Amino acid sequence: MQQPTCVIYDRLSRLFAEEAPDHRIAACHAYAEQRGWKVVHVATDTNVSGASKLEDRPGMREVLSWLPRVDYVIAAKLDRYARSVMEFQRLLDAAKSTRTTVITADGVVSPENASIIINVLAAFAEYERDMITARITDSKKHFRSRGNHLGGLAPYGYAVTGPVNDKRWTLDETAAAVIRECADKLINHGATLTGLARELNEREILPPAEHARQRDGRKLRGGKWHTTTLRDVLYTPAVRGWLVQSVPGKKRGAVHNQPVLDAEGRPVSAGPEILNGETWAAVRAILDGRSKGRGAERSGKALLLHVALCSECNGPMYRQRREVKGKDYSTYVCRAGVGKRGIHRPNVVTAHYLDELVSADYLKRFGAFALMRWMEPDGSAVLQLSEVTTQIERLAGNLAQLDPNGTAARVAIAQLTALENRQAELRAEADHSEGRWVDAGGTVADEWQRRTEEGRRALLADLGARVVVRPATPGAPRRFDSSRVSVDFEGPAWFRSDPAAAELAATATGEREHQQAA
Repeated sequence: MQQPTCVIYDRLSRLFAEEAPDHRIAACHAYAEQRGWKVVHVATDTNVSGASKLEDRPGMREVLSWLPRVDYVIAAKLDRYARSVMEFQRLLDAAKSTRTTVITADGVVSPENASIIINVLAAFAEYERDMITARITDSKKHFRSRGNHLGGLAPYGYAVTGPVNDKRWTLDETAAAVIRECADKLINHGATLTGLARELNEREILPPAEHARQRDGRKLRGGKWHTTTLRDVLYTPAVRGWLVQSVPGKKRGAVHNQPVLDAEGRPVSAGPEILNGETWAAVRAILDGRSKGRGAERSGKALLLHVALCSECNGPMYRQRREVKGKDYSTYVCRAGVGKRGIHRPNVVTAHYLDELVSADYLKRFGAFALMRWMEPDGSAVLQLSEVTTQIERLAGNLAQLDPNGTAARVAIAQLTALENRQAELRAEADHSEGRWVDAGGTVADEWQRRTEEGRRALLADLGARVVVRPATPGAPRRFDSSRVSVDFEGPAWFRSDPAAAELAATATGEREHQQAA
């Protein structure tokens, strides 16, 4: 019969003369000799905490490497292996996988009782894991209720400051300025996420992850802004200074995140706001309105895309870009009149002439109008109402399991009453908040000059522009003919629901034109 083999292990937190490991290692040798086992290796760790991970100890790594080749591991006492039940359980699991038995020279764990002791220790390890999880959960709940940062990177626009147990957000002015600028361009200047992301990259403004790396002195990875990145930065409730959390059952991200609410259903503040409620609501309304989803038609860069229509089929005219020797020969084309499968005669018109015609007509009619923009109500009330309702349902379910006369029930009822009061406040706020038109500052003509082509297309849409293009007469000269084009405008959106205001504005415009002609 082959002689059983063993490895001896000893650990010291600190090395002092009176604590030298010699006597413990000698006790392990004596135990192995008494059992008739062969000691093949002695591993020691000095100045190593018993709570440290197994893989962080040089001596324990030697033991782990020997496990597949020995029958037993011996230590003088149980606490030499670890002072953490979880780490000791990890050692037991590793030994079990190699059919090695972990024992102690003092007889507490022996070959005869090892399986029983191991099962008891496993139960304690599971209990400790549950207790650690509960402590972490309670700790996070406590810090979350105080508006403390819970770890990781702060949202773009913020930096983390404060002591370990009281971390808060403070404004990162460089990033916060980018958020405010993009919000302003979206709301007041007809910008798009695509155009803004492209502009930020051209200006070499770092995206969130790269900005955090630069701020922390770490190496950059060459990341760029993308439309989804910019959308998340502008959409998240964190720009209000609110602590946010993911919604159970939904993909984690800014689109689905909701503010953390306190016991009375109010958002928990973690720092100063970057955007106020009115501005944030307007940004979210714009982003929601432009969210088309996969497979939907996308708008391009042409000024009259979805504005210019074919008289034959009422379909959109698409811009075909063509440049020869630096000259623009682009055209607007109806696809339904192209090729063998075309359903009507070809309908093509020179793009830059059509753009100039519509732009001049637009500015003549509306250039002097004061520019208005639609301001959505602060949608945070609806978000909070949903979360408060969920908290009420959860608390009501727990209340049914409590003793009606107990202290816990009284506390739960008081909290439930506060939540119901907050629910009523939020319902009233959500029901009575209305959108409105507000002065954007300046005239339509001023804004037209400031905007890019994408922004100008948005202005045309706001004024209900409709451009109908008829096919060229067969045999007619191949040059731009303005008689083929009908330009019509419904008028500014802010006047469509107020005919009296629209009539007054039209009269004032007519008087100005008459004076200019005179």
